[in-house]
Parts: sequence; C-alpha cells; structure tokens
Amino acid sequence: MEYLVGIYARLSVEHGNAKDNSIQNQIRLAKQWLEEQNAKLAQKKIRCERLSEKQKEEEICVADRCRLQDIYVDSGCSGTTFRRPQFQRMLEDAQEGKINCIVCKDASRIGRDYLRTGEYLEKIFPLMGVRIVCVSDGYDSGCEMPGSLAGNLKNLMNEWYAKDIGRRVRLVKQQQRERGCYLGSRAPYGWQIIYCDGRRGLEKDPAAYEVIKQMAERRQQGMSYRQIAGWLEQNGVNTPEHYRRTGEVYRFEYGEKQRQTWEASGVRRILLSHTRGDYHTT
Repeated sequence: MEYLVGIYARLSVEHGNAKDNSIQNQIRLAKQWLEEQNAKLAQKKIRCERLSEKQKEEEICVADRCRLQDIYVDSGCSGTTFRRPQFQRMLEDAQEGKINCIVCKDASRIGRDYLRTGEYLEKIFPLMGVRIVCVSDGYDSGCEMPGSLAGNLKNLMNEWYAKDIGRRVRLVKQQQRERGCYLGSRAPYGWQIIYCDGRRGLEKDPAAYEVIKQMAERRQQGMSYRQIAGWLEQNGVNTPEHYRRTGEVYRFEYGEKQRQTWEASGVRRILLSHTRGDYHTT
C-alpha cells in the first residue's frame, strides 16, 4: 500500500523559543521517520527477492511505501483550538483523498485539549481512513496489532494528560509570578506572607529584617559567617527554624539556651539570598 503523507507542524507563541519544538525540528523528525519507513521497504524487497515462490506466499512481502505530498504548518497558533488554518486545510485534503497518512512530532501538535485530540486519534482519523503517526510518542495507528490499538492509545493519552497537567501548572505559576505573587511554601527569614487583593505576597518583619541588616553590616566589616553565627548566639537571636515556629526573633531571657544553634551555612544562605533579592522572586 502506498501512503500519501502530510506532515503537520504547529508552534504556539508560548513555545516560540523552544528549540525542540521548533517548526524546523518538527518537520525534520517527520521526514526522518519517512526515510526510515522507505528504507525498511527497500530492505524488505531485497529480502523477499531471495525467497522461493512458496516462501513468498508464506511471508508477507508487501511493505508500505510512503510518499510526501504536503507539509502543513500552523505557526503562532494555540493548540486549544482546532480551527487552525493549516489544520483545517489538512483535514480537507484528507477528506478529498489527497493524503491518507498524517505524521507529526507528537500528539500535542494535533491539539492541547487531550479529550478532543483523543477523539481525533480514536474516531475522526480512522473514520476518514487516515493513518496517524506521532513520532516522539512512538504511536502509529497503522502498525498496531488487532486489539492492541485501544490500549496503546489509552496509554498515550494518559501519559500526555499527565504532561499537560504539568504544563498547565507551570503556566499558572508563571502568570502568578508576573502578577507579583510569592509562590514559596513558607516565608524566608525576615519576611511574612500576606494576602492582598487576592495575591499572596511578602512583607518585611521589621525586627527580623533588622537582624539581617546587622548581619550584612558585620559581613562587610570582615567577619566570617561562623563569627556572625557566634554573634547571633551571644545576642540571643533565635534560629530561623525557631522564628518560623513561634514568630519570636529574640529569646525572652538573655542567656537562655535554645535547642538549635546558628550555623555558618545558614548565615551564608540568608545573606546571599538577601543580596541577590531572591526573596522577592522566589
């Protein structure tokens, strides 16, 4: 059987700088798959020529030849909609019999709505008599054994659903950062988590922030991190862990010992983050 192949590539605006998802890379992967298929055909022909007539009858000596017909590219188009110009043109060509095989990098190129995409893979394309190949996903509707297609498709969609959930979570976090939201699980030393106008942000704790300033001043004076840790102990400053649990910056009784002690590594971490301004963007 000869497959008339249409390569489909899509790149949304948000992935415009992603090298792996570039239009050129998507087309390259699809063409590479095409070359491999035709190379397999050539090898199979050579192997079959060496067989006797009886052996040829026992072995299937008909391989699938793939011929590239067209390349469809939707650049800057979101995968959440299926009314993309080149995607629609590809569907029309499939209905008219101009192509009967679609090759793409992965299922997410077809669409980002995993339910609708699953419908295309499981119902619409098979109904049109179109073979669908998702190269990176290892999915090929034309090379499945009877009864295994549904299971493999289900595994593909489950895996893709998990990836899609991760992508959505990252997108939400990115939007929250752009709004100035703080995403850390707990506030860093010297800060308190506040909620304002539906946003989760940070606000300085004056007493604890004053401690950070004094630590920074002593570091500028040439004190080592270990010496600063000793100075904090001598002046009754609670450790960050104790401060998080109780909100108390200083021990109530001067000279009172605490279970945890200040470490040089903790002092270094606080001062470096304070200098870089990590607390504003974490």
